[in-house]
Amino acid sequence: MSGTTKMHYAWWIFIGCCFVNAASMAASISIVGVYLLPVSKSIGVGPGDWMLWMTICSVVSCIATSFWGQAIQTKSINIVTTLSAVLLALAVFMFSFGNSVQWFYVWGGVLGLAMPCIATLTVPTLLGNWFGKKQRGKVLGIAAAFTGVGTFCWAPLFTMILQNLGWQTAYQINAALIVVCLVPWTLFVFKFKPEDKGLEPYGFDAKLAAEEADAMKQGVSRSKALKTAPFWIMVFVILFTSIGMGFNSNQVAIATEAVGGIMGVGPAAMLGASMISVAAVGNILGKIVFGFMQGKAGLKATFVTFVAAFFTGFALWAFVPASAALLIGAFLFGSHNALISVGYPLVVRNLYGNKDYSKIFSNLMTVNGLMGGISGTIISFVYQTLGSYHAALIAAMVLIVIIGVLIVAACSFIGKIKWDEVSKA
Repeated sequence: MSGTTKMHYAWWIFIGCCFVNAASMAASISIVGVYLLPVSKSIGVGPGDWMLWMTICSVVSCIATSFWGQAIQTKSINIVTTLSAVLLALAVFMFSFGNSVQWFYVWGGVLGLAMPCIATLTVPTLLGNWFGKKQRGKVLGIAAAFTGVGTFCWAPLFTMILQNLGWQTAYQINAALIVVCLVPWTLFVFKFKPEDKGLEPYGFDAKLAAEEADAMKQGVSRSKALKTAPFWIMVFVILFTSIGMGFNSNQVAIATEAVGGIMGVGPAAMLGASMISVAAVGNILGKIVFGFMQGKAGLKATFVTFVAAFFTGFALWAFVPASAALLIGAFLFGSHNALISVGYPLVVRNLYGNKDYSKIFSNLMTVNGLMGGISGTIISFVYQTLGSYHAALIAAMVLIVIIGVLIVAACSFIGKIKWDEVSKA
């Protein structure tokens, strides 16, 4: 009887992937804003100078992605993912000894080296291998939501630790959390594919697999896509949207500026941490709502709604300096992640099909990876130079209007680009 009720090993992979999402990106990059003002002030530099490590992290991460992509396919999954997790934790731990901005630049580079494997490649690779077509999208979506769940938990937690024990101790506990949440899974549980355990993917259906293989041949080649107008429209759409990522790491400072005359430094910092948590909730719910809404109202209407919400979030931050408005703005701001993770992939797949989708979208997401880190530094430098985030918030609102116009233009090309003929065997 026990043999008939035994849980398929794919579910252990799934649980491990949820832990990976909750404690990799979420416990390192997503909560940078908690540390921004205390650390930069402690070592005597401006916020922008300190945030340069995020730019270094992004550049190194882009360079390292292809290396990890090859390693995860050809080497032991346990060794590769554990090495990545340990490097990530080591970088965060070494931040605790930083007494100069250069120290953060060096270890920011190490963090960027570790990030692509454990935070970007591991989860989609493993879940794609271990689950059949019917289950794959659901488990990927649930696992992706744990990035938001982790951020929701860690931002206020580490703000409290930082305020009571100091930022050095907070970084050390942060690193320990990463190790505890990641290494047991990467070292002992993860297996690259079901065949390694003598299994088939959970929910495997031979007929569906054959249909999926046929569908994957339909579409446009990357070389052809690069010569079309919507590809370059999407480059600018993703570039401008990615600038919004930089505000995530500045939310504590935005709150501190907005309520500086009303609250003390500690409560203002906790409000900023709460904004990060609320933005994480917006991230989770936004992805669910976008997926549901585009099926009912269509892509264009869904994009217009989400772009309007994105704009409103920044307007609240810029013009309504009250706690409730800041939190509502954070929720609306967080929902913009649905554009990157759900909306834009749908546009690209509808424009160009499955044939070279991964190649085409990876080219576009290189822009996202670079700008995501650089934008946080740029925004921090604006604050450092002008003493206020107001100009950056207004500029962001202008860019959001441009995003709305461009994405509607890109959607208008759907169905108008001739896909390559599929040869019949």
